[in-house]
Amino acid sequence: MIVKGFKEIKKYLPTIEMKGLPEVFDDAISIAQDNVADEILGLELEQQLEKRDEKDSKLLVLVQRIIAVQTFLSTIPEMDLVLTDAGFAVISNQDMAPASKDRVQALISSLKLKLDACKDKLILFLMSNSDYDSWRGTEQFAKLSDGLILTYDDFKEVGVLNKKTEALYPHSWSDFFKLNSALNVALMTDVSSYISSDFAEEILEKIRDKEHFTAIERKVIKLVKIAIAAIAMGDRELGIDQAIKATAIMRANEKDFPTFHKSKEAAELKIQHADTPIFSMF
Repeated sequence: MIVKGFKEIKKYLPTIEMKGLPEVFDDAISIAQDNVADEILGLELEQQLEKRDEKDSKLLVLVQRIIAVQTFLSTIPEMDLVLTDAGFAVISNQDMAPASKDRVQALISSLKLKLDACKDKLILFLMSNSDYDSWRGTEQFAKLSDGLILTYDDFKEVGVLNKKTEALYPHSWSDFFKLNSALNVALMTDVSSYISSDFAEEILEKIRDKEHFTAIERKVIKLVKIAIAAIAMGDRELGIDQAIKATAIMRANEKDFPTFHKSKEAAELKIQHADTPIFSMF
């Protein structure tokens, strides 16, 4: 196991005070490890961390922190409940006063924010550390990257919250993760019909191969991210508007975007809009 029981959970949640070594956490730890492996790590890296090699010590801490926080969050609702012959009862401790519902809810909210930040930090660490380049070949990285927006923080930078998007706007890392497939569909259908499927694939390949983007490429990619986020959340009008703006920049800077200018989409757009001011207005 990556986290071995209550003692290691307590390293990351030092305010926990319990007598003995409660087994209530054991199954929750296993579930939390499965989740982070399925969503981010992949099987090979999960098994590597279980060996606890010194070279993986920093990565181990990042993953242990996620497992500890997620384990505790999942067990909070049942921490003070026991099942007796007469039904459920609440554990009583005369030396301590029970926390109010508001304080418990504040704790839950705080831990959820911490969990979101920890998952983002893990992804950024894996992306930036060459020791784990093999992770880029996993199904987990392929899924995280195929929507172009790899972290929840990145999404919050480009995701527009309005009346059209509020129903699907993600309010946690888990919500963001569930939106991934819709982000990919938005990129490879509506948005790629403007920026070209070839250029959309080029962006993804550069991210996966750790290639650097130029300043003007980053400007276009920012608009593309806004576009796919908006479309994925139901605001197609905003998304298409941002895709058009991205395309206008590429059309005005031909030498910086050869893949786009050689594409069939660029040729079709040139014919379609030859007599209109749709691109000249940007």
